[in-house]
Amino acid sequence: MNLPGIFKRQILIARVYGIPVRIDYRWFIVFAMSVALIAANVRKYPLQLFKFTLPATGDAVAWTLGVVTTLGLFLSVFGHELSHALMGRTEGIEIEEIVLHPFGGLARLKTQPENPKAEFRIAIAGPAASFLFSLIAFGGMILTSTLHFDFGTAFFFFIGAGNLLLAVFNLFPGYPLDGGRVLRAIIWKRSGNIRDATRIAGFCGQLMSLVLIAFGIYMALAPTFRAYFMGLWSVLVGVFLLGAATSVVRSTRESATVAQAMAPPIAIEPDLPITRFVDEILPLHRYVTFPVAHDRRLLGILSLEDLKKIPREKWRGLHALQVMRTVDARLFVPENATIESVNELLEHNGVGAVGVVNGSGELVGFLRRGRLRKK
Repeated sequence: MNLPGIFKRQILIARVYGIPVRIDYRWFIVFAMSVALIAANVRKYPLQLFKFTLPATGDAVAWTLGVVTTLGLFLSVFGHELSHALMGRTEGIEIEEIVLHPFGGLARLKTQPENPKAEFRIAIAGPAASFLFSLIAFGGMILTSTLHFDFGTAFFFFIGAGNLLLAVFNLFPGYPLDGGRVLRAIIWKRSGNIRDATRIAGFCGQLMSLVLIAFGIYMALAPTFRAYFMGLWSVLVGVFLLGAATSVVRSTRESATVAQAMAPPIAIEPDLPITRFVDEILPLHRYVTFPVAHDRRLLGILSLEDLKKIPREKWRGLHALQVMRTVDARLFVPENATIESVNELLEHNGVGAVGVVNGSGELVGFLRRGRLRKK
């Protein structure tokens, strides 16, 4: 599921095939809740799994199963997003990162797919992987049940059911869910206009989000259900998706790529003394971020917030190179990057600005949060 990066505090846990994998810190709250729910389900009552009945377990076994199963479920979510990412690479798209957050995960692509077929293949890769994981897990459940290995049967049941639910939910036809991206690919192919296709798929995503919110409220309040936790979770997911879908629809009214919205770069040299920067550059250009470049090669971004953290008496003798944030994948984008993806990047890269580089790696533009404008 490709959702906007509204979560800002993330922990880098690994690099897989060179792709940074991050976890939003609120993920740990959901992890703990999942462990507790699974443990509660298997600790006190016999658990009915299709035709299999598992006896109640002790506390140690229940909590162990909760931890192991929750880890397996989140690994499944990672596998879902990795499938998107690897398929994107086969289409020649650079992958910015994979993020696991409280509502699932997202594989962030640096650029849009170039054609509807690429969009379809990237979108369908995640649900296809989840369906495959589900089949493998249910096969493991059948095998462990014949061996009377109750722990394994319960583990594989939860993994199989979780992946099946993940695949089916993501195929709902509302952007930014995978099914919404499939819908966008179909409309794009028929109409030839990706912006119109995105807007229609986004509207479907908004409608689906409202249905989820209404259903959650009904589950929580209806006398026949009184499912407070599931109702609240449905509302939270609906609100999250509504914000994402609304952002997508709004983005269709903006410039399609950063090349149409970037400002000319007011770059400073890496050897520029900070005292000259403050005395000569700031009075003329009252920005809070500046690209640092040499021979049109972006080296980093100097932020006034970073500069303020250094005592003023130490500014003398410092140069821009010593204060700037060294360039990495979070501080620049190509000219054909989408406004949507750049808005996401500006929200969580720590400086609220990105350099824009052309195919030769030269700095050709600069974008700041809240200051996107057409050329």
